Amino acid sequence: MVSDKARRTQVKHFPPQAIKNNPEYQISHSYKKNNALYQKTGETPISLIILEARWRLSGHILRQAINTPPNVATTKYFKTEGSKQRGRPKTSIVTTLRRDLKSHNNDHWPTKLHSINDLDHLRDIAQNRSDWKHLTTAVYKSAQAETSVDVAADGH
Repeated sequence: MVSDKARRTQVKHFPPQAIKNNPEYQISHSYKKNNALYQKTGETPISLIILEARWRLSGHILRQAINTPPNVATTKYFKTEGSKQRGRPKTSIVTTLRRDLKSHNNDHWPTKLHSINDLDHLRDIAQNRSDWKHLTTAVYKSAQAETSVDVAADGH
């Protein structure tokens, strides 16, 4: 068994100046940007994967009957207009979809979600699966262009 005193004598003492000037102990501050890492690895940013999954799930919800709980909650969101809450606005699926729609500019697809009429228009689009797929792809591609990541797209 080695005593503490013996252990302390075995430890090499480096003065802080020696560590500071030794390149072996230097921390590299040349961080890579996320886009460079995504390009190098060929991976899709997680934000785009989540965006695609969110739109696919929204399509499923909008195709369901109007009296299902997710559709009732979404409709209720637009009917409770008058009560303003203090502080930061709550993030909901409607506000997130609204932000996604606003970011994509396309004359063929809706670019807003501000009223119950806009929600009904999205419901009509969701009933036709191929139209919903085209809208989802358009939103995905505009988000991909915003992130300016040039990765191998897997079917988009």
